[in-house]
Amino acid sequence: MSRFLFFFCKINSRLELTILNTSMQEKEKALNFTIDVFCRLVKQHANVAQLISMLVETHIFCFVVGRAFVTDIEKLKVSSQTRSLEIESVIGFFSEPTEDGVQVGSNLLQAVSFLVSGAIDKQSLLDSGIFCCLIHILDAFLVSDGVNASQNIVTAEEKPEVTENAAPDRRLEVVGSILHIMKALASHPAAAQSLIDDNSLELLFQMVANGSSVLFSRYKDGIVPLHAIQLHRHAMQVLGLLLVNDNGSTAEYIRKHQLIKVLLMAVKDFNPESGDSAYTVHIVDLLLECVELSYRPEAGGIKLREDIHNTHGYQFLIDFALILSRDQGSQTSQSSDQEGSKSTNDMDMHDEMGKEDTSSPSVSPTLSRLLDVLVNLAQTGSTDTSGSPRSKGTKNLNNIDVWEKDNNKVKDLEAVQVLQDIFLKADRTELQAEVLNRIFKIFSSHLENYTLCQQLRTVPLFILNMGGFPQSFQEIILKILEYAVTVVNCIPEQELLSLCCLLQQPITSDLKCTILGFFVKLVSFDQQYKKLLREVGVLEVLLDDLKLHKFLVGPEQNNHDDSAEVETNGFQKHLESPKLSDSGSTKLCLFEDEGTIPVAWDCLISLLRRAEYNQVTFRSADGVTTSLPFLASDVHRTGVLRVLSCLIIEDSAQAHSDELGALIEISKSGMVITTSGSQYKLPDDAKCDVFGAMWRILGASASAQRVFGEVTGFSLILTTLHSFQGDKGLISQSSMTVCMKVFTYLLHMITAGTCNNPVNRVKLHTVISSQTFYDLLSDSGLICAECENQVMQLLFELALEVVIPPSFTSETTEILDDTGNVSAFQIITPSATFLLDKQNIYNAGAIRVLIHLLLHFTPNLQLKFLKLIEELACAGSFNQESLTSAGCVELLLETIHPFLSGSSSLLFQALRIIEVLGSYRLSSAELQVIIRYILQVRHMKSGLTLITMMERFTVSGNIPLAPFVDMDMSKSGHASIQVPLGERSWPPAAGYSFVCWFQYQNLLKTVGKETEPSQIMRIFSVGATDGGNSNTFYAEIYLREDGTLTLSTSNSSSLSYTGLDIDEYRWHHLAVVHSKPNALAGLFQSSVSYVYLNGKLRHTGRLGYSPSPAGKSLQVTIGTPVSCARVNDLSWKIRSCYLFEEVLTPGSICFMYILGRGYTGLFQDTNLLQFVPNQACGGGNMAILDSLEIDFALASNIQKPDTGNKQGGSKTDRSGVVWDLERLGNLSLQLSGRKLIFAFDGTSTEASRTSGTLSMLNLVDPMSAAASPMGGIPRYGHLHGDIYVCKHSIIGETMRSIGGLPMVLAMVEVAETRDMLHMGLTLLGCALHQNPQNIRDMQSYRGYHLLALLLHSKMSLFDMHSLEIFFQIAACEASFPGPKKLEKISNDNVPPPAETYEESSTSVELNLLNEVSSVGSHGDMDDFSETKDNFSHISELDNTEFPAETSNCIVLSNADMVEHVLLDWTLWVAASVPIQLALLGFLENLVSMHWYRNHNLTVLCKINLIQHLLVTLQRGDVEDPVLEKLVDLLGVILKDRFVISELEHVVRFVITTFDPPELTSKGQIIRESTGKQIIVRNMLLEMLIDILVTVTSEELLEQWHKIVSSKLITYFFDEAVHPTSMRWVMTLLGVCLTSPSTFSLKFRTSGGYLGLVKVLPSFYDSPEIYYILFCLIFGKPVYPRLPEVRLLDFYALMPSDGSQTELKFLELLDSVIVMAKSTFDRLSIQTMIACESGDINLIGAGLAAELLNGNTEMTDELQGEALMHKTYAARLMGGDASAPAAATSVLRFMVDLAKMCPPFSVACRRAEFLENCVDLYFSCVRFYFTFLDLYV
Repeated sequence: MSRFLFFFCKINSRLELTILNTSMQEKEKALNFTIDVFCRLVKQHANVAQLISMLVETHIFCFVVGRAFVTDIEKLKVSSQTRSLEIESVIGFFSEPTEDGVQVGSNLLQAVSFLVSGAIDKQSLLDSGIFCCLIHILDAFLVSDGVNASQNIVTAEEKPEVTENAAPDRRLEVVGSILHIMKALASHPAAAQSLIDDNSLELLFQMVANGSSVLFSRYKDGIVPLHAIQLHRHAMQVLGLLLVNDNGSTAEYIRKHQLIKVLLMAVKDFNPESGDSAYTVHIVDLLLECVELSYRPEAGGIKLREDIHNTHGYQFLIDFALILSRDQGSQTSQSSDQEGSKSTNDMDMHDEMGKEDTSSPSVSPTLSRLLDVLVNLAQTGSTDTSGSPRSKGTKNLNNIDVWEKDNNKVKDLEAVQVLQDIFLKADRTELQAEVLNRIFKIFSSHLENYTLCQQLRTVPLFILNMGGFPQSFQEIILKILEYAVTVVNCIPEQELLSLCCLLQQPITSDLKCTILGFFVKLVSFDQQYKKLLREVGVLEVLLDDLKLHKFLVGPEQNNHDDSAEVETNGFQKHLESPKLSDSGSTKLCLFEDEGTIPVAWDCLISLLRRAEYNQVTFRSADGVTTSLPFLASDVHRTGVLRVLSCLIIEDSAQAHSDELGALIEISKSGMVITTSGSQYKLPDDAKCDVFGAMWRILGASASAQRVFGEVTGFSLILTTLHSFQGDKGLISQSSMTVCMKVFTYLLHMITAGTCNNPVNRVKLHTVISSQTFYDLLSDSGLICAECENQVMQLLFELALEVVIPPSFTSETTEILDDTGNVSAFQIITPSATFLLDKQNIYNAGAIRVLIHLLLHFTPNLQLKFLKLIEELACAGSFNQESLTSAGCVELLLETIHPFLSGSSSLLFQALRIIEVLGSYRLSSAELQVIIRYILQVRHMKSGLTLITMMERFTVSGNIPLAPFVDMDMSKSGHASIQVPLGERSWPPAAGYSFVCWFQYQNLLKTVGKETEPSQIMRIFSVGATDGGNSNTFYAEIYLREDGTLTLSTSNSSSLSYTGLDIDEYRWHHLAVVHSKPNALAGLFQSSVSYVYLNGKLRHTGRLGYSPSPAGKSLQVTIGTPVSCARVNDLSWKIRSCYLFEEVLTPGSICFMYILGRGYTGLFQDTNLLQFVPNQACGGGNMAILDSLEIDFALASNIQKPDTGNKQGGSKTDRSGVVWDLERLGNLSLQLSGRKLIFAFDGTSTEASRTSGTLSMLNLVDPMSAAASPMGGIPRYGHLHGDIYVCKHSIIGETMRSIGGLPMVLAMVEVAETRDMLHMGLTLLGCALHQNPQNIRDMQSYRGYHLLALLLHSKMSLFDMHSLEIFFQIAACEASFPGPKKLEKISNDNVPPPAETYEESSTSVELNLLNEVSSVGSHGDMDDFSETKDNFSHISELDNTEFPAETSNCIVLSNADMVEHVLLDWTLWVAASVPIQLALLGFLENLVSMHWYRNHNLTVLCKINLIQHLLVTLQRGDVEDPVLEKLVDLLGVILKDRFVISELEHVVRFVITTFDPPELTSKGQIIRESTGKQIIVRNMLLEMLIDILVTVTSEELLEQWHKIVSSKLITYFFDEAVHPTSMRWVMTLLGVCLTSPSTFSLKFRTSGGYLGLVKVLPSFYDSPEIYYILFCLIFGKPVYPRLPEVRLLDFYALMPSDGSQTELKFLELLDSVIVMAKSTFDRLSIQTMIACESGDINLIGAGLAAELLNGNTEMTDELQGEALMHKTYAARLMGGDASAPAAATSVLRFMVDLAKMCPPFSVACRRAEFLENCVDLYFSCVRFYFTFLDLYV
């Protein structure tokens, strides 16, 4: 094959050479040969396209073949006698072979057929003229069929038989090949242009047109065969291909030769009897193609549409369509040929009209195709010439995009007019339906089509004729109109006017409903149609129809006799709408036909809703007056109420308040009056409906609520309740259900009228709190077992403002708790999320009514009601404020009075409520009643409950102490105080300071909240008041859920402070100071922010300002504005809120914190100290004061963050901090003159309450000295959102108006039980803590003296709890930070302002750390290990370690209480010893606390604590443990402070304890006897010695010896002093002699040793004195004393190396000798007296035995340990009996000492000592011989 192809290519190339170089015959021969080879190759080659592509210069080959084909056909034409083509010769040419056997014609036909089938450019073939030649051949075939028809008639019936029996007809093959070639060439864009030169194109047009006008008629007559018809159809196809593929250049030719007319004539001449409708419709298709061709680029502006118009072609098309419609049957029979028929079901409708199928058998496919062609014709054209706005400006777009975009846009309105005329002229509904669908298709295919077609008035014409159309047509027409409105957004004014006109015509009721429903639908789509419908008269039609209603005209004009019935029962009968006749001649009113009444009202309402001008029109036409009488109609009432609701709700300013007033008056009177004067009584259901409508009105319009209150709408409650009563004043049992229904609707409406309206709440309270309401409700009969639950439900809904639809019915069921008791009353609501603890009581008057009716309810319901009140009262401060303001406590007290003597559940449940509410606020009258009740039933069980309740009233806890503002974020998500700043700029020139007290809850992140979005608590912000970006703030302070406090000045500038420990549920004092340097300093300094928490500076940091634009109005927002609203569980309280326009100092902020939460002023008082509470010295205030001084010393004028435990100077342990009023006064001066912008404390004006605008009064008067000189001081702060002012009061303030402290003291006086005493004392403590004025009153009344006197008779009732109350009155807790606080509080997130600041801060931290370590090693840390006392509520430091976090200690706050009560031992001596010890322990704790003890000591010394203690010690009725505790306390005081006067008092007291007895007649000195004074003296001496050993300063020692030692030693060196006291005096002497002072020298020079020698012999029986003397000699400490002395202790004094011992105070050896001598002298005297009297018993038996056996050496008998125990280890006993043995032991010790200690031996050789020893010796001998004389 490849060789064959190669050979053909060679032949082809040689053919070209042959054509150029040979003669004509040879050329023909070579060409024929080549074509023959080509044909054979094609037949053998499977891929013809590949074969053709292998040809060299294919276009030349094609041109040559084409020209050969044309030449041969021309030869045939020339050879013919008629000079025209003859079919026989043509067929023969294509069939017969030549002489050499080559079929030239057949080869040429095949070659051309092969060439056009390939993918080659057919332009060469067109250039050869073959297309024109083929058209002539086809024409010849058609002519031959006509000429030879009589000889060769082939009918449709015979054709199958011929084709079956005959051989393949060559003619058909030739014709098929020719048609194939023609169709292939016609697809070329230049094909039509190639036919212009010889008019072949015109010939083709004529062939097509003749087929319609002539051919089919001949075919039916049997003249023309079916084959000829097929050829005409193929010719039509060829023409269609030519037109479709032409680029527009043929348009000029078509117009020139009037070829459009040629086609139109065929349409015009269509005869349904002889013509073929399908063929003719295809001709219309060709017309469409011609029109489309004229809009192509090369058309040159020629629009063939004009040719159709000029030839009246559109009318021809109309006639043609109507003909086809009339001849439906015949067209159906001719539709067997389906080749040109196409489906027309291409509408894509999105509504119910799309269900209709355009190919329905009721309309022929031919006619359906014609309608589709007309639709396409209407949408065919150029976008540039359509004239629509959408077609402009598209020249730069891609042509394809433009065509696709506007392909369906109407370009030919005349074509649309054709469809419109067909619809109107058609006499068949099937055709009308099809046309209507096609018109809708046109409208829906492009958004602008409907607008373009409006000038044809198509839809208005359809609408005007709609009355005669079927219902399906009506729906389609309205669908078209709906589409125009909803999709096209067109305003169909003419169409709506037509609808309005149609509405007034006698049409059917269904059509009226359809039209009115369409109006409603139209208005709901776009509000602008309300105005348009009014302009076209729809509103006027409805109003006129309403006014013409027979009910309003009057019964005499209605020809009815039911006027009386109507007048009494309203519309008992409604007119039945008669059925309209088919002709629609009967006209019915819109508001009288049952079918149109609902939709008529709907239409009227939709026209009035949100259409101000329509409402004006309605009102001006007396529409309201006309509508009101219809309230009496059951049928019309709903519509009337909807209209009135619409009018009233949308009257935002209530300019027509009479409308709502009319409804209220009708509801009050129960009557309506028509314009004709007829009266109708409203039935009960009508009242319910009216109340329901008013419920909707009041719930939707705040202005309607205002009008409702102004026109006395709340009096409806009274009139309605009054209407329930019958003639006898009682409600009948049969109408109970009806009355309950009316009452339900009424209260639901009242609830809606008061919801969120403060003014109406006041008016409602006036009504329901009246006695009239109570009486009417009581007499209504509704308070019964059947209705009481529902009545309670309704009143609770009113109280809580729970807005529930009136139709909602609640079914209550009894619910039991876990213990089986009845639970709280259940409020039933439609919402499943009704949480009782989230509800607020807005109208407490309703609850007051229920309390008033409490005893009328069943017992079970009473308890349920009270439990619900308790739950609501515990829900929050707002509910407590509401209930207490309404006087519920007073009413509950009155209610429970009959039950006080019993123990009913109602009593105790009510008392629980009173306890909750009373803890929040009690009036003076209520408190007085409670006290009276307590006194009445104090001996009963209920009395104990009342006493316990009263004690709980006094629990201070974390209460605010003053009014506050509560902000709740759980409902609307926003709550704020907005304070306008006017034209002030931000920030102020000198900076600003924002200060407030606040408390919050439910903010900090918990485990359950981690998945929730983060939330913040906005505290303070400054922003613009205009409508700009409401979230832009120039300053903002907020607290995050992680406890971080953030100060922000813009989105990109902020500081966050962590580690502040801002706990929930606690009040915190926050101060944020933001400095602003002046213009010059601003070049070198940046603005700094300071954060103070609870008076302490916690953080600092640089933060730039965000200045506000000039001229913009600003406002301060405290809380969360509505622009930042977010619903969450956060709630917080704020009070005492201040904004200064300058920077406050740390001292001034500290003083503001010290004033506490109860202060509500502007800090401008002349004496601010009077407002400082007694307990202000507690907490961390003293620590803050101390840190202020240290800060001032370390960094002058630099504000620094508090680092916890700051120490320095002499106050390293904070014991030196004193609560000094002078210092506080200096701090208060720092606040004086500070300029304020605003200050809020919860004060509101009466005008604010009555006007309903919630606001708080700015305490800063613009004219006051505290006001900012810049002006612009706001007068009010406006409250927005869920924010409430709670006027909390404290019992300490309330009791002042009913007697104050005298009343409290009287309660103490009358206390007969321990519980009553507890209550009285608790009230006293509460009063003193909560109000500083009470403290001053207590002082002025000498109340503490009186309290002590009153308690004398009550000490039997006094217990530890009572004592603890006294402790709380006298002192308070003060905190100090532990060392770990240093680690938590830091300033790492803020760079230090300067290097010096950083250094000072570091040094302070080092000092603190060093202090903590040094304190741990102090000797006086024993103060921290005191025994725990009974002051249980105060934490003690019971070990030497500091606490990890903030710890507490005791600070004395009420010195009068201590002085006149706690130190009055005439009172406490009657108390038990544990109470006395606890009291002394409390005092000791005050002075022994390591922290702040100097403050306590300073205060106690001012009240002469030492004297009080000494006086107590002087009493003889004090128990020994108490005495010991008193001395310990005295020692603690003296040890801490070295005050000369105090020491002198103590010394003087010690001296006074010794009263030397008088000498006996014999001159004998008698020792003082043992007693209390001896015990006290010894304790005091021991205490003084304890203090002395701690003194290290030589100067202090000298003062001590001068004041204490010298006096005591001198005075007590007396033979009559008790031995125990002398032991302590000798101990004191020993301590003084060994002290580093001049005392020992002065003692020697003043003859002290001689005094010892003189005095000590009287104390011969005290071995401890021997021991003290030897301790001094050997230089051993004499203190602390040994509890008992043994001889072993003496030997312990001997040094191990005796030769190295230095002995001191050798003069004391003389005292030892004289003491021993005195022992034996006294024994001698006793022996002599015994001899004289003969009484041997005067000498002890033991002594005698020892002396008698003394000659025997005991060393032989006792050895080792036995000897050691006997001689050394035994205790040396004191007293006369043991004195000889002790003296003997001491002498034996001295003998051993002289042997073992050389220095002592040397000392014994002194002459004075030897002389004393000689005297001792003789005394011993004398005694010995005297004793022998006695016994021997």
